[in-house]
Amino acid sequence: MVFYRQPNSLKILPKHISLCSPSRTYTYNIKGAKSISNFTNIGGSYNLVLRGQTQSFKARRTFILQERGFSTSKIMAAPPPTSLTDAVVTAMKILFPEELADSAWDNTGLLLGQAPSPPSAKIEKEVGGTVLLTNDLTSAVVDEALKERANMIVCYHPVIFRPLKSLTTKDPMQTLLLRLIAERISVYCPHTAMDAASGGLNDWLCDILLDGEHQAKRTVVQPISRPLPEGHEYTGYGRTVELGRPINLQTLLKRLSAGIGNQRYIMVALPPSLKGLTSTQEISKVAVCAGSGADVLKDTDAQVLVTGEMAHHYALRHTQLGQIVVTVFHSNSERKYLETRLKPMLEVELETTAFGNTRIIVSKADRDPYEVIDVRDLA
Repeated sequence: MVFYRQPNSLKILPKHISLCSPSRTYTYNIKGAKSISNFTNIGGSYNLVLRGQTQSFKARRTFILQERGFSTSKIMAAPPPTSLTDAVVTAMKILFPEELADSAWDNTGLLLGQAPSPPSAKIEKEVGGTVLLTNDLTSAVVDEALKERANMIVCYHPVIFRPLKSLTTKDPMQTLLLRLIAERISVYCPHTAMDAASGGLNDWLCDILLDGEHQAKRTVVQPISRPLPEGHEYTGYGRTVELGRPINLQTLLKRLSAGIGNQRYIMVALPPSLKGLTSTQEISKVAVCAGSGADVLKDTDAQVLVTGEMAHHYALRHTQLGQIVVTVFHSNSERKYLETRLKPMLEVELETTAFGNTRIIVSKADRDPYEVIDVRDLA
């Protein structure tokens, strides 16, 4: 979102953003997606409310200008972006500040910049282009990016995780990076910054399980203790939800399946006290962590733990403690967020920049590497 400062006033140039004084409430009308439920952020710095609609949803963000750091001394502190890569990086940093990432082990941010044009190339002013959203970078995704003439890829998982001593075609990921460099395609990776942010991946998972309930209490499992940007002081990794109206496990699993894209198969580890999914048990507290959540969720007292994957001994420990573990495969707990949340959020952020006509698409080639097969169907 771009703010322009005029004498004694703050002006927003919106298309789908409205300024409501005197409370300074900014409303995002985001088209083309179906919401799951309502979301209210952690910590009270701002609220994002997603109201369910049949064909579309309205995402309402309420910002207190001081809390988001829009003092007159900070407005226009940075010049407007001059390239699509710069515009997308700025937007991603607004939505998911890089300071939220777990830098002790993670690698986030602009990991592959756009290669310079050859000296002989005709330089044209960049006013738009195509951004491809994907959970993982694979050869199929790179093929798709080239086919769609993408200028940039936003890849949730880092494409460079450990320091590189060389860049050759002997490694599959390095080969992909070389192909992207040759085509002048940049790559931005948010990873744990997107996990931790208010309105990020873990809050999305909570929204799915709440299915519109307003009375639930939501807390952070592992708060970030280091200094954070204004408006993000109360966030962290993982979430727990205490439901105002308890539900049974079957209802919880159906909500999860629908929210992550109608996934047919879900893995469930039950405690010895439950003999099967038909056992009646009211669920009032759930913990979630997108991806691999064992370390984040290890000390929670929630009845149900929802994550992408969990190692055998971690799951066994939780079942012996009387908890239920639900997994859906690592990337299946993350991928649908790109379509239902990130795409419209990024469109709104770019809309008030010089790159408002940017086409943002979600990869169709991106998929989890695992499939569940029935050996009885094998020839």
